[in-house]
Amino acid sequence: MSPIPLINGFSEICEAYDGVLCDVWGVLHNGQRPRRGVVEALTRYREEKGGKVVLITNAPRPDTHIAEHLAEMGIPDSVYDDITSSGDVVRQHLIDSAPKKVFHIGRDDNLAHYTDLPVTFTEQDEAELILCTSLYDRRVEEPEHYRPLFEELLKSELPFLCANPDVVAEQGDKLVWCAGALAQLYSQMGGTSIIMGKPYAPIYDLAKRKLNAVAGKQIAPDRILAIGDGMPTDIKGANAQNLDVLFVSLGIHAEELGEEHSADDVMKLLGDSGLTAKAAIPRLVW
Repeated sequence: MSPIPLINGFSEICEAYDGVLCDVWGVLHNGQRPRRGVVEALTRYREEKGGKVVLITNAPRPDTHIAEHLAEMGIPDSVYDDITSSGDVVRQHLIDSAPKKVFHIGRDDNLAHYTDLPVTFTEQDEAELILCTSLYDRRVEEPEHYRPLFEELLKSELPFLCANPDVVAEQGDKLVWCAGALAQLYSQMGGTSIIMGKPYAPIYDLAKRKLNAVAGKQIAPDRILAIGDGMPTDIKGANAQNLDVLFVSLGIHAEELGEEHSADDVMKLLGDSGLTAKAAIPRLVW
């Protein structure tokens, strides 16, 4: 495994890349506020270096909603050229596969982003497919609370379409469960889970198409950099796509690494999972 340098700023490596696929939750913000320095880093990359940025997120909502949420949080559109979400690819899958009846697991505000599609949302005993966007209430629930429900759903052998593959995400200073944790449990219980966000190919295919569109050209794979903080999603996905990746080490793995970690600590953490990165950076700063 090649050494993974721990760099101080994105400016140290950015000129090697024409385009960036950048994670959102954990890199741009922590679920409540923007990360310090991230707006400057991506804005300067775009404005001074001419780089293109497509945000790539496992959020179960479409790209337009992500843009609105970022603006409300104080992250301007100077940071990015376009956005690709897990919600985007899941919506397209529902259109293409055309299930007639769908049972939703998750918050009502997530469901609202799918009700315009040509499907009928129904009760579990009538459904042909499960769409999971989140836990019903991640403040008080854990995945094991869903085991009795899954036992009933598995009797009908319903496939489980996961709209957010993240297992956990930062919410301020703590981690909360996401839909990916429910997909894991459903699969462990013998069910079939369908996952289209990171680390799987469909979301990268769409993100790269958007990146090429805003660049007005086909960007060579070795000129694309993925930036992310999640090993099971961002890093694994970039590795599978043969893309260079910048690992933001003080994201969801901050507790494992510790605030004062070294390059060797990063290499061990990634290596233990069979993953690698072009470089690591504690936070995405210029």
